[in-house]
Amino acid sequence: LAVAAMASPSSGRTSGNSVNQALKPSQWLSPQQLERIEAVDDLTLERLENMSLEKGAELLQQVYHLSQINHDIEPTYVPSNVQVYVPKPNGDKIVAPLSEMTQLLKQQHNFGQDEVTIIVTGLPKNCETVKKANRKLVQAYMQRYNLQQQQQQGQKYNKDSSEDNNRQRTSSEEDYSEQAKNANTKSGDIIVIDLGSELPTFNSVAMLDTEKIGAIFGKWIVKMTQELQLPHETIHLIGQNIGAHVAGAAANEFTRLTGHKLRRVTGLDPSSIVAKGR
Repeated sequence: LAVAAMASPSSGRTSGNSVNQALKPSQWLSPQQLERIEAVDDLTLERLENMSLEKGAELLQQVYHLSQINHDIEPTYVPSNVQVYVPKPNGDKIVAPLSEMTQLLKQQHNFGQDEVTIIVTGLPKNCETVKKANRKLVQAYMQRYNLQQQQQQGQKYNKDSSEDNNRQRTSSEEDYSEQAKNANTKSGDIIVIDLGSELPTFNSVAMLDTEKIGAIFGKWIVKMTQELQLPHETIHLIGQNIGAHVAGAAANEFTRLTGHKLRRVTGLDPSSIVAKGR
């Protein structure tokens, strides 16, 4: 840390956008502050969520400053057997490891006849805020693809979010009713690659090899499109947080193997702090 402090400019701001070039030595973490930072394996979003806003913000700022110190660390974490699920309009789910999902999708009548949206989560679902955000993201596409059908079924898939419904049911149902009248959307299917569940700590996020895990997902998308005979023009790939970078790597791998581009790739809140190259 002392070396890092000596390497930073002694006064004022310099050209360039990196944080370590803009900070004065006095703005780096003191040894006392460094000692108070919890071990990175103990830093979970669940614990962060339970902190006060001020304490949590201060902790994240400290971690961010530490992340800017120049270092040579090779990302080594590549989770195996990532779980995948396919939500159905009636509230059911098809759940299986990535390696087994294609075979299950073959058994689904009319799967992939229209659009296919693949969501790569990037935040751990043991955090209540993340659970809610993921649920709403999936629901948004369920609503888009099944507006008329949802109203008939009373949005059964939303039964696990009664706390939201109590506050929002009236206005939401009015919105969906209006959308249904003017709906110009296609039907579609949703696949959720739950990478976030394999990222319980900040350490697992920071050490995630986004290129390798993205290549694995990209190869799987190639296999799925070939075996299910899905046109690449119908696939929308969405990545959330660190999953945004994984989705980009997966799309690049798909293009490298097939020579084609997926219809669309969307990054939601990309994690620019920790998603770095080697």
